[in-house]
Amino acid sequence: MSKHCSVYLPFDCGEERPSAQGSGLLDYQRKKAMTSSIPFGDFLIGSACDVGRKRKSNQDAIAVLLPEEGIALPPLLVVADGMGGHLGGETASQLVIEAFREVYIQLQPPLDAAQALRICAERSHQAIREGASKDPNLKGMGSTVAAAFLQNDRVDMINVGDSRAYLLRGQQVIQISTDQSWVMDQVRAGKLTLEQARHHRKRNHISMSLSANRPSITPILKEETFEPDDILLLCSDGLWGVVPDSILWAAANEFEPQDAAEKLVTLANQSGGPDNISVIVARRKDRQAMKTMEDDVTNG
Repeated sequence: MSKHCSVYLPFDCGEERPSAQGSGLLDYQRKKAMTSSIPFGDFLIGSACDVGRKRKSNQDAIAVLLPEEGIALPPLLVVADGMGGHLGGETASQLVIEAFREVYIQLQPPLDAAQALRICAERSHQAIREGASKDPNLKGMGSTVAAAFLQNDRVDMINVGDSRAYLLRGQQVIQISTDQSWVMDQVRAGKLTLEQARHHRKRNHISMSLSANRPSITPILKEETFEPDDILLLCSDGLWGVVPDSILWAAANEFEPQDAAEKLVTLANQSGGPDNISVIVARRKDRQAMKTMEDDVTNG
């Protein structure tokens, strides 16, 4: 898995502890491939990020942000998909992750999730604009983001651009984010069908992003119920653009979250891996996995 994928964990991972900076989150940055799901409270969380088969660099970044022991805050899950060339895209997505982290470590309960997410997005946008103003090589950089607080009975989500958040509930795959893209804007206006949008030459054009060239942003905020058997899945378009919803559902339901995340990356690469691939999967610990997929689909 790519070194550009950041997962923040408490200091119980057997790694050397860096010097402490600030308070709140224990900000150990783990850059190794995950080998098992992260347990946190009642949840298991898995994550994976990969450069894909066609790209030379990974402009995606992901984070699982956890509070230090004794702080009653939910985990914050973040997927960012950078743009603006090799340097610009990598820098932008990392600036998003760092901005979310900096806000998270300052949070104290009780949590106003919607306000916190809005501040995270605004700080990310500000960081990208400031970074671009200092370096001409970064003047076109930007990023999407999809992020969610996962609480016992609810999910609070924000997205900018076309990185997605899904709830898998029963047999359903429910997209709770809203794509801010040219084709989906046309679909909502009644000018394109979903099928036309899937194959349109502008399907990769986003209409909103955390862009250095954009003076303001309009994020999408949602609050959804998180039912006992629900699964939360966040991903970049390198996954949802090539792996059908039915396969997202099957992998997330059959495997433990970490195995599911890694399996979905494998399936995206088997489908050509045209873009960087990022995914975070979370569910309750006591939810039982189920056998759903054929061996010839999941093996490999």
